[in-house]
Amino acid sequence: MADPDSTPNAEVVSPVQHGTGAFEQALQALLGEGGEPSTARILFHGGAREGRQKALATLTRHTTANVHQFRVPSLLNEQRMQTQSALRKAFDHAAEESALLYFDAADALFTHSHVDTPNDGKDRAVPSTVEYFFDRVVAYGGVVIIAFQKKAHVDWAAEHVDLVVEFE
Repeated sequence: MADPDSTPNAEVVSPVQHGTGAFEQALQALLGEGGEPSTARILFHGGAREGRQKALATLTRHTTANVHQFRVPSLLNEQRMQTQSALRKAFDHAAEESALLYFDAADALFTHSHVDTPNDGKDRAVPSTVEYFFDRVVAYGGVVIIAFQKKAHVDWAAEHVDLVVEFE
């Protein structure tokens, strides 16, 4: 489980529209004077993939050119341990290279189920895929960007990020 002190403060997260002055100001505030934060968790919401890729390119100019991109459905497997292994490898390899992590199509985290998941919620001793993923996000020592389409997923995840960027 991630250190509670490293969790972003949900009170300071307010959505900004991509391509606006508010977006630029939020980036500047998040990245600071040096332009390279030790950690930053950013959520992209909505829009076309091309718009999100353009924003990603903007962020790489401010942080690092080393980007590890994943479509979340490609990391989800039938067995829970396979999924957790794929997610762990994604985060660990990125950490070794101090890479910016970008997870596209992350809505799949909320709908995916494993064949070995206990049916009785109260008997669950292991975290859900969503919980496991966000524990890794909060623990990651670099920049993580997560792209969602559904508003309900954004609302749930907003407490785990430093900045929410909305796309048209």
